[in-house]
Amino acid sequence: MYGIIMAGGGGSRLWPRSRGNTPKQLLALVSDRSLIRETLDRLLPLMPAERIVVVTGAAHAAAVREQLPELPAGNILVEPVARGTGPAIGLALVHIARLAAAAGDPDPVIGSFHADHVVTNPAEFQAVVRDAAVVAKGGYIVTLGITPRSPHTGYGYIERAGELPSRPDRPAYAVARFVEKPTRATAEGYLQTGCYSWNSGMFVWQLTTILDEFAQHQPDLHHQLAEIGAALGTPEAAATLTRVWAGVESVTIDVGIAEKSGHLAVIPADFGWSDVGDWAAVTDLLAASAGDGAGNAVVGRHLGLDTHGSLVYNVVPGKLIATIGLDNLVIIDTGDVLLICDKTRNQDVKKIVEALRAQGLGQYL
Repeated sequence: MYGIIMAGGGGSRLWPRSRGNTPKQLLALVSDRSLIRETLDRLLPLMPAERIVVVTGAAHAAAVREQLPELPAGNILVEPVARGTGPAIGLALVHIARLAAAAGDPDPVIGSFHADHVVTNPAEFQAVVRDAAVVAKGGYIVTLGITPRSPHTGYGYIERAGELPSRPDRPAYAVARFVEKPTRATAEGYLQTGCYSWNSGMFVWQLTTILDEFAQHQPDLHHQLAEIGAALGTPEAAATLTRVWAGVESVTIDVGIAEKSGHLAVIPADFGWSDVGDWAAVTDLLAASAGDGAGNAVVGRHLGLDTHGSLVYNVVPGKLIATIGLDNLVIIDTGDVLLICDKTRNQDVKKIVEALRAQGLGQYL
């Protein structure tokens, strides 16, 4: 099996900890390892390092190499410009096709994963991926659907249809449809039916299966990827990538391929997944290991009186944050920035980032 790690995200809802030069995948947000390091560590039991490629941007390539020294240098792929998950995965596919052909495997199974997710049960994750690989060999694009724990409105959903032939203890289903982020009332209805999963954005497929889907649903991109792939290993490889990539249109793998495919399958799973999409998610992940007995999640030095249900994230050495009479707040101190917001408004952190950019305050981004 081969693996793709997508490491191009920015994580603007986790500002001011996540910045342009240090996006969330490069940070140790909820443990002593960065999110991308944790991602690689849970993939290594499934495949050797030389079969894993990372797609990232030029600004982060050096940090990725430093954090993932096991990977061959050629397996860290740099997009000239971000074009969405569809082209990024396509770029990884043409590199894997070359690696696999050299190893005598013209049609390997490949998994695509995000560098900025958390999985608290890696053994279960690995078991699900192995089962997904079996289903993928039947010609399916298999997505890992997360069993919902709440009527979350920040995730997309996957509605499942009939069961497919698969392991009896871990069924796989045909996908009826993908659903964008719903209202709370709609999400509550999804949970009641028991037929929906959260869309994790993780996929498993065979090389020929996914390339056929690109050819059918994204023919221009398929042609561009073929041109890039043909130049690999030649002196023209870098120049070809730069030239061709300038004409690549942005598209996500969901919109460009998954939502159009007639060969989608979903395996409902529960392995402690979170996309760590905002500070509320960080609070939930830290509560068990970094709680203070008053419902607060704490990183760094904090003294609280009558403070409850809050996140205090202090990364300034030697600094103490003291709070009195506070409830359900997010407090983030990075030294040059202090963020304070109501936990229910933590999704609006992205608006602060947009305002800073509009006002030319890039030193804080």
